[in-house]
Amino acid sequence: MTSAIALLALSAHSRPAASHAKVSPARAPYAWRNVRVGGGGFAPGIIFSTVERGLAYLRTDMGGAYRWDAAERAWLPLQDGNAVSSYMGIESIAADPVDADIVYLAAGMSARGEAAIWRSDDRGARWRITPVPFSMGGNEDGRGLGERLAIDPHRPATLMFGSRHDGLSRSDDSGAHWRKVDSFPVGGLGKPVQPRATHGGLSFVLFDRAHRGRIFVGQADPGAHLFRSDDGGASWRTVSGGPDDSMRAVKAVLGADGVLTMTFFQRDRAERDHARRCLAI
Repeated sequence: MTSAIALLALSAHSRPAASHAKVSPARAPYAWRNVRVGGGGFAPGIIFSTVERGLAYLRTDMGGAYRWDAAERAWLPLQDGNAVSSYMGIESIAADPVDADIVYLAAGMSARGEAAIWRSDDRGARWRITPVPFSMGGNEDGRGLGERLAIDPHRPATLMFGSRHDGLSRSDDSGAHWRKVDSFPVGGLGKPVQPRATHGGLSFVLFDRAHRGRIFVGQADPGAHLFRSDDGGASWRTVSGGPDDSMRAVKAVLGADGVLTMTFFQRDRAERDHARRCLAI
């Protein structure tokens, strides 16, 4: 015991006297830059501008939106300044069909997170953000469906959004204000009660550039696959034909020849069984 105390005392007395002078740490400016991760998450949609060759946007389920820079040959992030995590789940992107500088994002990660329409008139350098009452699901099942947000090429201030749970909504002032399209025959199934559950909802919206007032809307919920309006959304009718009810509308493209081409997926057994139980109830 005595030797241990002696050693401790010797150790303590052998330390140099502490300096009371304050030393300021060297200050250097922070240099911020993006880190290329190289993987993770989904990138379910690439949207090309119909106005400018080589201009494209990419949406991800939880990593925000990107714009292709042809000169740099790289995807540039467009939401680095965003502080709302839900807005990093991009449900849909719409590139303006008249002005190449204008682009819109439908941002919202899940049915229980914040949702907003983002508008930029400088290709994503700055944004106007408008919170909306309808829910989105950029990071939910169904993220690979079509573009739910669309711009009228004959009146670019008019947009339509086909939601997962709340039917069809419309804006006539470039996304600043939105209202539900009451004339549309599908009002939505409402937000799911079960956690992490979702709906396919309205899977795409397409304006016909060749015919003013003609709009197509696809549905990934049970029921009709495709709806059409010829009067700008004042009235709608179901487009007959196509596969049976075991299939769901996924995406569509309207060619310059006027032909509408659609893709479908088949419901799995669990979804069919759930539908039968609901019908039984």
